[in-house]
Amino acid sequence: MNPQTVESLFGANAGIVWKTLNQNGPSNLFGLVKSTSLSREEIFGALGWLGREDKIVVEQKGRAMVFSLRDEEVRLAVSEETAVKPGSKPKSNRRKTKSPKKSKKARKVRTPVKQPDRMEEFLLH
Repeated sequence: MNPQTVESLFGANAGIVWKTLNQNGPSNLFGLVKSTSLSREEIFGALGWLGREDKIVVEQKGRAMVFSLRDEEVRLAVSEETAVKPGSKPKSNRRKTKSPKKSKKARKVRTPVKQPDRMEEFLLH
């Protein structure tokens, strides 16, 4: 069993955050937590790693901090994605479409049939 090193743990999380920012564009902390399924602490560690490598930009928009990749990083990612290996087919980016939700039909509500009170019926007999 290989114990994970601190560098491999933070580096792997930084890679996840980098890919998310590359695919989805700028995001705040809540958006990164939601899209990566990492905890806030893991996101902060990954952002620290990316910040130390000078790969991200942080902007204050109102009360939120918005994180994005530097322009050089985005250009690097685009050139790597467009490069096609010889002898390989480019993969299509088909999106999964959601089927429309079925509308709920209104049920006809029956009016309750009034039955004689059992106690009253018992006493009368």
